[in-house]
Amino acid sequence: MKNLSIILACILLALLSCTKSKEVHPELGDGNDEIVTVGVKDVRVEYTRTDHAELSRVVLHYNLVEEQQFAVAEMTKRETFFELTLDELLCDTLYVYYYELFYNGGVTLTTEQKTFHTQECNTPQPPTPPTPPSGVPEGAINGLFTINENGDQVYFSQGNLQYQASTNTWRFAEHQWNYVGDNIRGNVYENGEKCDNSLVSSTYNGWIDMFGWGTSGYDHGGNCYQPWSINDDYIDYYAYGSPTSHLYEQSGKADWGYNAISNGGNQENLWRSLSNDEWDYLLNTRNTTSAVRFAKAYLNGVAGLVIVPDNWDGSVYGLSSTNDASASYSSNSISLSDWNDMLQQSGVVFLPAAGSRRRNEVSDRVEWGQYWTASYLNDWMAYPVSFDEHHLDPPDGYDNRFNGQTVRLVIDADNTAKTD
Repeated sequence: MKNLSIILACILLALLSCTKSKEVHPELGDGNDEIVTVGVKDVRVEYTRTDHAELSRVVLHYNLVEEQQFAVAEMTKRETFFELTLDELLCDTLYVYYYELFYNGGVTLTTEQKTFHTQECNTPQPPTPPTPPSGVPEGAINGLFTINENGDQVYFSQGNLQYQASTNTWRFAEHQWNYVGDNIRGNVYENGEKCDNSLVSSTYNGWIDMFGWGTSGYDHGGNCYQPWSINDDYIDYYAYGSPTSHLYEQSGKADWGYNAISNGGNQENLWRSLSNDEWDYLLNTRNTTSAVRFAKAYLNGVAGLVIVPDNWDGSVYGLSSTNDASASYSSNSISLSDWNDMLQQSGVVFLPAAGSRRRNEVSDRVEWGQYWTASYLNDWMAYPVSFDEHHLDPPDGYDNRFNGQTVRLVIDADNTAKTD
């Protein structure tokens, strides 16, 4: 046994004395160096490592502290370092970032997270937004919108309607650009998990925001009245069991807005859906201070429809291709800081292009908006507000009642006393 130990020790000594090629297993702290130059809305990064020659790619991942997903930016390889400039960042904002390292030998590593903080904006202050009207109800945006020739006005809810089956809870989205989508698209999370409309069920513990027509959850007489209903027979979606009833008729319980909205006053019968005629008037007829009614845009990278209130002051923010149903989303690209500082304060509404659903399958049509109105069209169809890169309806849009679409509720201006 003693001789065997001596032999093993000699073999080990011989192996240690051999010259081996270097393996690519660098440690995170292996001689990395970086230069981060922070501007107002841009950041310049130079990144160097002692094993630079063995690196094939370096990718920078970054996001706002409160966001769930990181944006990705490929760095450019130079002779001794990698470089990158990030543009169109937010002013005076803290970002989190880290590097992903790709080595020629197939090894991939990530570094620890760090932060940078952009500088304060030094641009001229925008015009002061108009003073919001008094008595704005809980869960509403402060702009007023005329919906008919009588001059009746409404406030829009702060975001799209959402529902959680496991707790039987209705709420408005936290931000106007929030939408659930599916397992890929969308930006709504619950307990760190991506919410997904295709998982709709009576027990789903995430949030959904696509509903068949008249699926308020009240047994109003239709066969399919639950928000998780996915049958694809239009007969099951008759409001109050009748093919010729609008959501606002009889008790009004077929309208999603009849529910108590947890962050919208939490009382029944406060909110409602606009009719097709009211949407048509709001988008295509009403007079505004600036003569602007709507525009298409990307907001924080989300495509959608911008709708300005009656008293919109066009000098607050310059919108392009206004009142043009055929305009593309790229007509306007609105940053989150401009939205928060200028547009939302002025009562502007944003409808994200959130898609639609049939059964439990979310449409793969990208950047398509479908919002239910309270109006039926015929035995099997109801009216939606629909839009994409090339069109905007009403007045002529229609869709099967059983299709899942998003909902944006309003509250009548003369109904706000109920929320006080």
